[in-house]
Amino acid sequence: MKVLFVVLDGMADVSHRELSWRTPLQAASTPALDLLAGEGCCALMYPVAPGVCPSSEVAHWSMFGYRPEEFPGRTYLHALAAGIPCEEGDALFMLNLVPVERRESGLFVRDGSGLPVADICAAWAERLRGMAAPAVELHYMGGIEFIAVVSGGSSRLVPTDPFLHHHPIASLRAAEGGGDDASVAFTLRALGDFMAAAGEALAREEAGRGEMGLIMKWPSRAAAVEGFRERHGMDAAAVVSTPCFEGMGKLLGMRVAKSGEEGAEEDLAAKLAAAEGLLAGGSEFVFVHSKHADEAAHTGDPGAKVDAIEGFDRALASFPRLFDDPELLTVVTSDHSTPTTRDPRVIHGGDPVPVLFHGVTVRRDGTCAFDEVSAAAGGMGQILGRDLMTLVLYLSRRAPFYTGGI
Repeated sequence: MKVLFVVLDGMADVSHRELSWRTPLQAASTPALDLLAGEGCCALMYPVAPGVCPSSEVAHWSMFGYRPEEFPGRTYLHALAAGIPCEEGDALFMLNLVPVERRESGLFVRDGSGLPVADICAAWAERLRGMAAPAVELHYMGGIEFIAVVSGGSSRLVPTDPFLHHHPIASLRAAEGGGDDASVAFTLRALGDFMAAAGEALAREEAGRGEMGLIMKWPSRAAAVEGFRERHGMDAAAVVSTPCFEGMGKLLGMRVAKSGEEGAEEDLAAKLAAAEGLLAGGSEFVFVHSKHADEAAHTGDPGAKVDAIEGFDRALASFPRLFDDPELLTVVTSDHSTPTTRDPRVIHGGDPVPVLFHGVTVRRDGTCAFDEVSAAAGGMGQILGRDLMTLVLYLSRRAPFYTGGI
């Protein structure tokens, strides 16, 4: 059997008063998803672990059946997507040039500054590149993003980006256990000197518009990883629109098709059409990713998320192979919950997400709807992200006979 793995990024949510204490997925009209659930089996999944609020790339890494210690870091995925040259063992860091402000308790990212931040970053890109130390190669990625590649460096540094902007920007320092490592010390010096020099120049020349500063996130290392086919025995493909998942697909040896549309329905419909071509062309596992529900959640409007989910459902309804192909196993889930709030303390949630499995090999569990609450009664029970590929291998009839041992 072939496998279609659809991840609707950030689709899961919390209950909202304005939706009569339902989640957006519960409130949405989703006849296609409900039909798939009724003909299949559901589970409730913690992508990483209960209460953990994972980033999308970490959640996907777990769902693809890879261990945390194998993860090279998100910056490396972006570098692969962009074709940035680096050698195995290089350290990579994402640097964001952002407005900052000094308060009594430290230095903070300044939201709502009104500054033309992307224009300022573009104007400074070449100059910042020239300020980097010889071991640091700086690449401007557009917007506020720069990738720093440190040849012979170490990724064992603590991010300075607070992510939640009510926390102060951290100082650049070694990760726990890295203080005596010569490559860590070298990286701290090379990256720290560059960030300090850039900060001084920005403070001097941008003072009239407000202070700007570089913050660092996603410490990464350039490293080879066992491919998806080698690990799971399937030729895999990915239909994606973001550099993170383009890079992840390339790292895992997937055939990558880039596709992206503005509306949720249009985006998923185009990606499912691309997936159809990949399945017909020999791919045995096709990963489809759409981010529209997550983006709607970040607006703080539950109704907008309901609209995005209903768009997804219409796209699924227009793809008949999902419902009638006896040689296709379909898995639909979300990589994390994204609470639709304007709470600055929350980016992603630590709630479990629903999963549905649909195919002729799947036991029907009597679930009549696809949502976070209905899935709790599903026949697959409660699982972790790392369990997902084991179930996929079984349901697609690829699981070996287990006789004990490792």
